[in-house]
Amino acid sequence: MDHIDFQAAINYLQKTLPAEELTSIDAHLPTCLPCREEVAAAKLFLAAPQNLPAPSASLLNRVTTAFRRKQAKLSERSAQKASLQFDSWSQLVTLGVRGVPQERQLLFHDNEFDLDLQVMNDRDMAAYTMRGQLFGGFAGDAPGELEGITLNLINKANGQVKQGLTDQYGRFSFSQIEQADYELLVELKDRDMVINLESLSIIG
Repeated sequence: MDHIDFQAAINYLQKTLPAEELTSIDAHLPTCLPCREEVAAAKLFLAAPQNLPAPSASLLNRVTTAFRRKQAKLSERSAQKASLQFDSWSQLVTLGVRGVPQERQLLFHDNEFDLDLQVMNDRDMAAYTMRGQLFGGFAGDAPGELEGITLNLINKANGQVKQGLTDQYGRFSFSQIEQADYELLVELKDRDMVINLESLSIIG
């Protein structure tokens, strides 16, 4: 059978589908990871409290776009490591500047995309904020072309993952990041763009 979409997953969990279709999905799920993920997402949606304020239109659009991107991803995907083009800390060391500033600017590049990354140290909270923007890959970078791209920030020490989405201008952010070595995966259509922060510990 074909992959089930989000609405079909909702109907499956609420058992509003014909018995024959329910049986067919029951048999299909153990062999299909994307459909199991769809059912898991639908489960979370149904379990969410109904009295929460409605999400903003921009957030809904971002999530919808991310879902479409997920459906369009190629089944055969590769991982491509992006190269470091600029590191503000290295520049400061070269200039003989002493001490470590509370902000670090990094620029990475792969064949199609540039990723600008800014890491800020909040000493009061003993944590870090990471902001970034993705450029390239689309002619003119028209607003919306870079929206809804999923990013996974992986803590290499404990395997914990923080997930984010780009907005219509390719911007994203992560907050409350602890000091560690990280890997940032940018999920593109045909591959994962890998930003290796293993040798660039977020240290302030």
